[in-house]
Amino acid sequence: MSLPRKWHPGLTVVVEWEKDPTPHAYGKWPEPMFSDAWHARMKKEKLNNTRHRAIVEVAPYEELGVIDVHFLPCNQVAVSAVAVTPGQAGYPFNYPSRMEEPAVCPAP
Repeated sequence: MSLPRKWHPGLTVVVEWEKDPTPHAYGKWPEPMFSDAWHARMKKEKLNNTRHRAIVEVAPYEELGVIDVHFLPCNQVAVSAVAVTPGQAGYPFNYPSRMEEPAVCPAP
């Protein structure tokens, strides 16, 4: 992904991602990890993944930095490209590092 050096109002990016409903479940599978049987099961399990797409406004930046994509509950996404890291002064978002998915997501 590339962004212009200078931010401008209305700057957006398209973010596409795949979501696994049971991440880390493979650690409990009886098949030996990375065996043919394990790969076959992984292929089958991936059919349960959901695909998502969002057009997201990029947070304003003075100096182009590292592009950070934040995947939030309820399939929300936030994107920044500032020259500071999360947690530092000047970072546009202050999300907790772990956020739980609510039982019911608000309507888009």
